[in-house]
Amino acid sequence: MGEYVWRMQAEIQTSHAQEFVGLIHAFGVLRTDSTPCGQPMSVSTAHAICELATTGPMLQRDLAQQLGLTTSSVSRLVDQLERKGWATRQADPDETDKRVRRIRLTDNGLDIASNVLAARAERFERLLDGIDPSKHTQVLESLHLLREAANELR
Repeated sequence: MGEYVWRMQAEIQTSHAQEFVGLIHAFGVLRTDSTPCGQPMSVSTAHAICELATTGPMLQRDLAQQLGLTTSSVSRLVDQLERKGWATRQADPDETDKRVRRIRLTDNGLDIASNVLAARAERFERLLDGIDPSKHTQVLESLHLLREAANELR
């Protein structure tokens, strides 16, 4: 009987993993040349510019915290944003450490972020359109629970 329970638990865990991996594949998160909503940039770039557009200028360490990335990864990401002309690093007058920089989107970066945010909203709307409207609340509640659980693992 113990062997049967162990096998059932293993099958359930495998099934859960397959569902998560299937969602990641279906949504297109693994593409490196475009976002799941079809924008021609990496997912991390899209999230960074959207975060800066919706939250406003922020310290690099705060952007790293928001994105769940290391500060060195965000430093390289901001380097790329600067090279594209989408963001600038500026001294923060509130900081005593003069090495600390605040990341700000340029006008071009704000335009790009606006396009990404619109494409993201359209993609999520189309995704929800494929689900019975009576289950939308259930889906959103489940996503909230998954996000909380994932944040606990960080």
